[in-house]
Amino acid sequence: MSIPNHLASQLLQLKSDQEIQEIIKSQDESLQVYKDTQQKLEAFNKFSQARYHNIHKHFELHTKLLKEVKGDLNNVFSKLRRIKQQLATQYPDEMNQVLKKYPPPKVEDDQDEE
Repeated sequence: MSIPNHLASQLLQLKSDQEIQEIIKSQDESLQVYKDTQQKLEAFNKFSQARYHNIHKHFELHTKLLKEVKGDLNNVFSKLRRIKQQLATQYPDEMNQVLKKYPPPKVEDDQDEE
């Protein structure tokens, strides 16, 4: 007789039929709770996956839009810098007066772009 069979037969001898039926009933209830929980988790995972894909699409679109806006702003600022340089070349005295009156703001990102 194998060890599991021997152990099972010893357990059956220790318990009455009513106790064994209660154990089986308790195991069946636990199994049903487990199955219900598993179904709920599967439904939640499917819902989460669908929401993730939906949000991910929106996130990609917004990221693309921000990159386009950044490129457009970089173009605008580079054009403004060129215009300022041309004005400084043509009208150096006036530009110096303007820069004294309205000094350019110090922004950390400006150094990265130049």
